[in-house]
Amino acid sequence: MSRLDPQRPTPQAAPRKAPRSALALPVAALLVALMAGGAAPACAEPVWFGDSRGETAHLTLGVPGGEEWVLDIACARGSGTLALRTRFGSNGLLPGEPAEVTLENSRARVVFPGTAVADAPRGAVDVEARGPLAGLATIVRTNRPFVAAVKGARYIMSQAGMAEPYAALVAACGG
Repeated sequence: MSRLDPQRPTPQAAPRKAPRSALALPVAALLVALMAGGAAPACAEPVWFGDSRGETAHLTLGVPGGEEWVLDIACARGSGTLALRTRFGSNGLLPGEPAEVTLENSRARVVFPGTAVADAPRGAVDVEARGPLAGLATIVRTNRPFVAAVKGARYIMSQAGMAEPYAALVAACGG
């Protein structure tokens, strides 16, 4: 009833429609595409794998059979000395500068001295370092995830799946 005329009913407002967002249609199209499998393929997760190339044994965290890797640890057979190469970039390093690769977790820390190197295809500066097999063994014995760090960049690594390729590296390096 109206406040002015108790006999006259109060007019009802037409129900309001919710405003349509300008993004509603594109978002809906994206959801349909994702549900239909139209999403871009996901990158493969890096895993630990071993490899031998000539007289050199490798322990690599990357995608087997591909060009994508994060850390490559190599050893000339019987030498007991490792050559590490990172491939996750750095920040503040110039090619040729002294650098280091640090492997660390809550129980151990090992530093491998090295040099910054350019990775032209990726437009990045990575680090090549050298050190004793015993340094890597210190980290592996903790059986915990660890961080590989260079100036301005860090990469967290799990030891899951590392045991077998690590044992092959140790056997080849003479450790």
